[in-house]
Amino acid sequence: MSENNEKRNAHVQQDRNRTSELLHSQFDNIGLTKRNAEYMFKFNQALGGVKLKDEQKSELVDQMVKDLLEGQKSGKTARNMWGTVDQKIDNVVNPPKKAANPVRDYWPNAAYNTLLFFTIFNLLYGITFLFSKNAAATTMGITGIILSSIIAGLGIPLMTMLIAPGVKHKYSLPIRILFIAGFFVVWMAVFFIAGLIPRVINPILNPYVYIALGVLSIGGSVWFKRRYNITGGLF
Repeated sequence: MSENNEKRNAHVQQDRNRTSELLHSQFDNIGLTKRNAEYMFKFNQALGGVKLKDEQKSELVDQMVKDLLEGQKSGKTARNMWGTVDQKIDNVVNPPKKAANPVRDYWPNAAYNTLLFFTIFNLLYGITFLFSKNAAATTMGITGIILSSIIAGLGIPLMTMLIAPGVKHKYSLPIRILFIAGFFVVWMAVFFIAGLIPRVINPILNPYVYIALGVLSIGGSVWFKRRYNITGGLF
């Protein structure tokens, strides 16, 4: 009985050795130095325990090999480029957040700001309407709120770009300040025009509806911010 167990264990060990040799061989004879091939072998083994799709793992390994072959031309090693295997795995599991880029991130920021101002306006008008008897006369209709929120959402990221330090600016600072002032004048004009929209297409809602829309849009703002890694903002 013990002999059978020993034979079975020997076969298992042989299979493990063959598998290890097979995995190791995929990094041999492709231009990597012995040390870098060993690094990629160990990384590939450790990557097996990471929750990624097989295609993603394969793409990652292929890209690392390409980068490593290019890096070797200037004497770089895998450890120089990515640190230890454990450090590289941690980088895969917890990738660093991309630095904010107002130009690249314009549309996500515009959508987030639209949601944010929609939240603020609904809560502001809803709470004011709820506790003030004469608030109906000054409460903005829902169409006006949507329009004002969209204008703010589209404009605020543009204003941010005008003063962002990492952006190459076409105009001088005084001109950019005039643009910012002009935007706020336009925004105030939108508020005024929104108040003139006929109630048929710009109805004033029940204060509880405004508050409910505000609370729901808070949830939307939080989800959107996390989904697109937006920095700043209230929620």
